Amino acid sequence: MIEIDSILQQIDSAIDNLSKATARPVATRKTRKPGISVIIPSYRAVDTIRDTVASLVQQSLDPEFFEVIIVLNGPDDGTHQVIVDEVGNVERLNIRVFESDVASAGHARNFGLRLARHEYITFVDADDFVGPQFLAEAFANASPSVVALSPIFNVDNGEIDRHTTLAERISALGTDAVPVGELPWALGFNACKLVHHSLIEGRYYDEDLRSGEDLVYFAGLLAHAHVKVQATEICDETAYFRRLTEASVSRQPESFSFNVLERMACMQALEHLSVAPNNKTAQGQLISAQCGFISRYLENHPEATDRLEEEVARRHYFDFPWNQINRNKATGLAISYCFAPFADTSATVAGKAIAERQIVVDLISNDISKVRSMDPSLKVLSSRWIDRHRMVTAPPSFSGWKPICDFAQQALLEAERNMSEGRDYTTLYTRAVWIGSHVAGVLYKDRNRSVTWSAEFSDPLRFGVDGKPRPGELESNDIANILRRIVRTSPFGEMKVTTLFDLTEYATFALADELIFTNENQREFMLQDYPEHLREIVTAKSRVRPHPSPSAAAYQAVESRFQPVEGKVNLAYFGSFYENRGLQEIFAAATNLGHRYRSRLIFHVFCNKVDDARTEVARMGLSDVVSVRPYLPYMEFLNASTLLDVLVVNDIQRAEDFAINPFLPSKLSDYRGSGAKIWGLVDEGSPLSMQELDYRSPVGNQAAALKILEQAVVDRFGDAPSEAGGVSF
Repeated sequence: MIEIDSILQQIDSAIDNLSKATARPVATRKTRKPGISVIIPSYRAVDTIRDTVASLVQQSLDPEFFEVIIVLNGPDDGTHQVIVDEVGNVERLNIRVFESDVASAGHARNFGLRLARHEYITFVDADDFVGPQFLAEAFANASPSVVALSPIFNVDNGEIDRHTTLAERISALGTDAVPVGELPWALGFNACKLVHHSLIEGRYYDEDLRSGEDLVYFAGLLAHAHVKVQATEICDETAYFRRLTEASVSRQPESFSFNVLERMACMQALEHLSVAPNNKTAQGQLISAQCGFISRYLENHPEATDRLEEEVARRHYFDFPWNQINRNKATGLAISYCFAPFADTSATVAGKAIAERQIVVDLISNDISKVRSMDPSLKVLSSRWIDRHRMVTAPPSFSGWKPICDFAQQALLEAERNMSEGRDYTTLYTRAVWIGSHVAGVLYKDRNRSVTWSAEFSDPLRFGVDGKPRPGELESNDIANILRRIVRTSPFGEMKVTTLFDLTEYATFALADELIFTNENQREFMLQDYPEHLREIVTAKSRVRPHPSPSAAAYQAVESRFQPVEGKVNLAYFGSFYENRGLQEIFAAATNLGHRYRSRLIFHVFCNKVDDARTEVARMGLSDVVSVRPYLPYMEFLNASTLLDVLVVNDIQRAEDFAINPFLPSKLSDYRGSGAKIWGLVDEGSPLSMQELDYRSPVGNQAAALKILEQAVVDRFGDAPSEAGGVSF
């Protein structure tokens, strides 16, 4: 008996020493002998190993052409003595036995792979056995580019089942070699394959996988574009006999661990494999098959879906196939011009809104890659609630009527294609400040009047942040005529239309069943120039709902590189610097902080104009108390927000054209879920001023900001710190 782990350490140490001595990498490949290395991992197999070894003793293949490597993993249960008894009197049979304290089949197989001396590799489990011509027939059919696939029969309580689904599939292959990419099912198990070493050179079992490591290992064959699989003769003499036990994978009881967690681990491992282009479909089929375990588990345990969502975020599995989990479950349609994976505020808010609705939807969005970068991690926000996501390819435009109409037409076509395939939508959700969403919503609702349409406005549509009308030339075309007809035949009647924003808002107000505003001021502002009877119509079918916060799992999906400063109050602002939305009052207040406060406080500013902000900070002598950093990607921002003490959100400084402030910063909803305290720089009467805040001070008021900075230090450390670093009253 030889201790495996000791040998592995000796091998690795020798290679490392030789590499250092020669100052170049040492090749680990060795000259291979003709024939087969049979690798048997054995864990507590004292009751079955005799049959396994006996079947190899009886092989028709000349013993010169094969070796048997048995790796005993875990505590000794007498298996080694059984092996000695079985082969002690057999001449010329080359059997080597090793031991390891690590109770892991993957670990044992990896050791066998490192010690294998022959050209071909096959695996036999210690509770299985093979027919007398198993090795000879496989050896005759295999080649460096062909994997031999032998018949596999199940043995259950001594009864042999030769007609399992797997056995029938192998039998159906006939005598022709088939590309491995056409047979992904043949990769899902260790047994009955004979593989040339060159196809698996340098590949080892993933020992971190608790199950499915065989699938991931053999899926590595998909890296080779031209590998084929050849079935051997189908008979008992050439077959692999798989003994079914209570521990067999096919008999595993349902559990969240096996059916969900372990399957997710396999899926991620499969996705990380390097695969030849012609085998990508097979890779996807293997991932889908693993996801099928999860789908079936959730059908029986729907309450586990929340836990799955948490695990998806925790494992950073941004491309988890929720669409397979949600297949054919969509009851609603959502149209969002901007959506994940594009990094845009509208896209992230739309994702949060879809998650907040908790209705599985088919989603239609636009490809805006020409104007926005992509961030796959944003999918975490809403993928749980999406069945089918179609992305159309209209030219991105915020205020160009022709490209907006192009999007609306493509979105309508996709929706109707879905319906022709049996989709039956009861709800429609659209969201804008990118108005293509609402234009598409009008077209769809006009043709499907029974659907309940909820249209959301994140900000005033016809007016910009400066309070002035948004410019947008309206061209006359069929879609404009449809929207005009809808407005004209509604209680709105003849409305003065100057811009495309006017027409889109009127048509949406007229046709939608529900109108969603983020705050009362926004609704009042948007309706202020409407006749009283129209204001009543809109108000009656509207509701106010602030931007929703992300799920708790979303805050942990991407670990932030940012780390707070220990021993200080860490405040932070995330956002752009605008002429009418600045942080000057905080900077000015910080210059007036006494040392005992200043030394215990740090203000992190994450913004778009880093150089300009740093220059201003240096000019004001605040480099010791203000740290300026670039924007963080959204999901990383969420995680960073949980590490901070106080988060700053500010109102715009209202333009003269605004009688009321209609804007509620969307960042507030993100701050809500962070657990940090929130400091609002508020414009009196604004939506933000009406929110529950931990600290508040008027926009532009330096004296009030100074008091908040001092109070934050007191709240963190219990009282005002003394000059010596203690506290005083």
